[in-house]
Amino acid sequence: MGLKQSLERMRALLDGTTLDSRLAPAYPSLAIEIDPDRIAGVRLHPDRKDGRVVMRRAAWADLPPGCIEPSLSQPNIVDPKPVAKAIDEVLRSLGSGEHRASLILPDHVARVSILGFNVLPGTRRELQEMVRFRMSKSLPFKTEEAALDVMPIGGAVGAVQGPVAGSVLAVFMHQPVLEQYEALLVERGYWPGLVALSTFELFNLFRKQLEEGDHSTDRLLLNLTRRYLSILILSRGQILFYRCKPHASGTDLTADVTGLRRELYTSLAFYQEKLLGRGIGAAWLRTSGVPAEPILEAVQAETGCAAAQLRLMDRVTPGDSVSLDPEQADLVAPAVGAAAGRLS
Repeated sequence: MGLKQSLERMRALLDGTTLDSRLAPAYPSLAIEIDPDRIAGVRLHPDRKDGRVVMRRAAWADLPPGCIEPSLSQPNIVDPKPVAKAIDEVLRSLGSGEHRASLILPDHVARVSILGFNVLPGTRRELQEMVRFRMSKSLPFKTEEAALDVMPIGGAVGAVQGPVAGSVLAVFMHQPVLEQYEALLVERGYWPGLVALSTFELFNLFRKQLEEGDHSTDRLLLNLTRRYLSILILSRGQILFYRCKPHASGTDLTADVTGLRRELYTSLAFYQEKLLGRGIGAAWLRTSGVPAEPILEAVQAETGCAAAQLRLMDRVTPGDSVSLDPEQADLVAPAVGAAAGRLS
């Protein structure tokens, strides 16, 4: 890979998490999500007449168990042949068009941290170096082997505001792991113009809905799949807390609601005690491959507030050839978030 392509990839890495980007990126209309259980993809089309985003096509293909084993530092694509077959099937179903594509990855292939700094430097490069130094002993790989993206939250680059200038959302991904996923598209003639994580694309897709209502309390988003859970808490529209926890091997999530409640309790305790959380006023849920009803009950019990499922069709319009039931809509929602860009 040449220097120009490397720089373009670094600039695009996890751009879906960037909430204050000075330059609005051009989002590909095609997005592919690679999950250990399946490959899913969508192709969208903006309707210039009324501003709607129309889902032209959606497709997915299941993977045999064990083909993909997410890891921060070890090769993730364990058995390439069935993965290649599935992605070829999905791309064929999505039809021809532009060959730029967004690539959505499971949350637990990257390390995400929210770091507080007394002073934020004046340039993005300096901020990245500060973050690399801060995280140098906390990663399972060398920081120089990491692709990194940073996003100031609660402050701006170059700002000095009292004892704490602001927080930074930092996302690290091991370069060899990233390149293994990107190769699945590059080998088929597609350029991964955006690489993102599932939960952050859900956040971007449903951000308006998550920010609605009384801002005297905070908002919680739970993304629960058969392989991991991610919890994101927003305070006044800004990300205050994030946690991703892979499930133990062989866990039956339908039966292990107690385990889910334990994870929620632990996360909320940290949020309240360490971050001085104001309390959760509303909770939203997306599930994939997991029955939603017992999860909703668990979330309501632990947060003490109403919880509801996020509905994809509240944000996009299905085209004439697209017919999705609620479970299928949940399945493709992160890919839609990446392809739709930042909806108002």
